[in-house]
Amino acid sequence: MRMNASLSFSIFQINTLASISLGAVMLASCGSSESDIPLVNSSGGNSLSKTSTAANSLLAQGRAYQSAGNTRKALSTYHAINSKYPNTVSSGEASFAKAQILDKQNETFKAFEAYQELIATHQASPHYGTAIKRQETLAHAAADGVIKNNFLGMKTRIGPEKIEKMLSQVRDNAPQAPSAAKAQYTIGRVWQQEGYASKALAAYKKVDLNYGATKYAPEALYQTGEILVIKAERGNQNKANVNRARNIYQDLTQRYPSHKRTADARKRLAMLGGQDIQRSYDVAEFYRNKGQTQSALFYYREVLRKTKNGALHNQAKQRIAELGGQ
Repeated sequence: MRMNASLSFSIFQINTLASISLGAVMLASCGSSESDIPLVNSSGGNSLSKTSTAANSLLAQGRAYQSAGNTRKALSTYHAINSKYPNTVSSGEASFAKAQILDKQNETFKAFEAYQELIATHQASPHYGTAIKRQETLAHAAADGVIKNNFLGMKTRIGPEKIEKMLSQVRDNAPQAPSAAKAQYTIGRVWQQEGYASKALAAYKKVDLNYGATKYAPEALYQTGEILVIKAERGNQNKANVNRARNIYQDLTQRYPSHKRTADARKRLAMLGGQDIQRSYDVAEFYRNKGQTQSALFYYREVLRKTKNGALHNQAKQRIAELGGQ
């Protein structure tokens, strides 16, 4: 009985070893390696190796179409890679290839978006730096179109809303780089040229708050003052906007005394001062003509307080004497 049990156990061992050996032979004969073993993703879907292989195959097909000059099919193929295999290396290559095609076709906004696909999801791509630079170039080219064509009365292909989106992405992709301050400042310039004062002021305010140490901050302050002066000339709250503009120009001269805009700001302050004096004199004349002597005297004296000499100073002094004031 003991011999039969021992014999049975030995046979079992032999069969087991044979099975293991046979499996090893089969694996070796198939040229199998660890990289070929299917890896199931977390959702239980297709293996990662199969996904990568399929994406690579599509990428090769897209490049073949592109080389043959069939950009329509190339773009369609690259889009399929982005949709089906977004996390693969091939998807990054597809985004870059797609962006380059659209770039050459002068499809500025679409090319920008394709570069953004690569920047957002493929930071390890060898094309990342090129995409960042090219995207910045496209955004500012679109903005320049608005700024320059506005003077000529021409409309651009890309509206200010899309340009703001492009510049905002340039800013946010590299928030600590000099390109961020430039992008934020350009947003203000675009809205200023389009005539949207409130949006321009909001954009310039962000430049001052977030990028005060850059060369764009004093430019943003100066343009803010310019907008407020125009609002004062056209709006109903002249005094409030003039005072705001004066404060902005004074802030500019104090914070950036050596900047080229400081001289311009001082000229503006002198201009605003002259306008303020003229306004006081005009108000005094208004009250004098209505026979309201005390109110007229108040504003004539205000002219004297604001000036030491000059035509308005002398005229106000004469009026005070005529009205019996001192």
